[in-house]
Amino acid sequence: MPVAAPRVLIGALAVALLTSAAPLRAQTTSSRASPASAAPAIPHSAAPAPAAPTAATQPKFPQLTLTAGAWREVAQDRVAVTLYASHEAPEPGPAQAKVNEQLNPVLARLKERKDLEVQSAGYRSDPVWQDSRIVAWRARGAIRLTAEPSDRFNELIGELSTTLNVESVAPFLSREARLEVERSLIAEAVEAFRTKAEAAARALGYREWIVRSVSVNDSGHEPPQPMPKMMMARAEAADAAASMPIAVGRTTVNVSVGGTVVLLQPAPR
Repeated sequence: MPVAAPRVLIGALAVALLTSAAPLRAQTTSSRASPASAAPAIPHSAAPAPAAPTAATQPKFPQLTLTAGAWREVAQDRVAVTLYASHEAPEPGPAQAKVNEQLNPVLARLKERKDLEVQSAGYRSDPVWQDSRIVAWRARGAIRLTAEPSDRFNELIGELSTTLNVESVAPFLSREARLEVERSLIAEAVEAFRTKAEAAARALGYREWIVRSVSVNDSGHEPPQPMPKMMMARAEAADAAASMPIAVGRTTVNVSVGGTVVLLQPAPR
């Protein structure tokens, strides 16, 4: 006799299978008490009530823990470039003034650009020590520009690198794009989980199963990854007036589904 293919049971049927029947009420008969007698009625016979089901008497079904997933490789749609200015002077004030002199015109120029996200990436002043004494002060200020990869953005970075230093170039996948890909992968991951559960149940000799618990996990937000130092050295060594080439790559988005299924009915032998 062929083995029937496993199938998923709906929640109501699972409850009916997993929940034991309620104990029957005992049936009794009793004689009517005599009006002259104060004693309560005593039943002539009474069937003993069945014992309540316990964990030891209830049917136990084996459980199977599974994990499945889906993934997709997508192009990175954003790039973050960090540029900085630094200057060293005998006192912190002049060092900071020189850094501001380099950064302020750049910030004023980029203020009206709607295709860029401009933010501060740190500002600090540190003493320069020599023979256990402070001999100078070094100021450093940085800005981070984030935009979609384009020739226009590459040209802008090339122009800015004539007055500022390039600290890092970091392509990445935006949060909005990642969420969109993850939403499309959830259905694929769930279907992979169902297929794996059916195959495992069949291999173990069961034809019916239900999902007891399930969780959906994603790869999470991936922060921008700076280019390797070797690549940055080449970028800084290039002609500062030329457009800086920025090659974006691809990244992998993952969605996994994990859970436990209950194996209900063995296949007939």
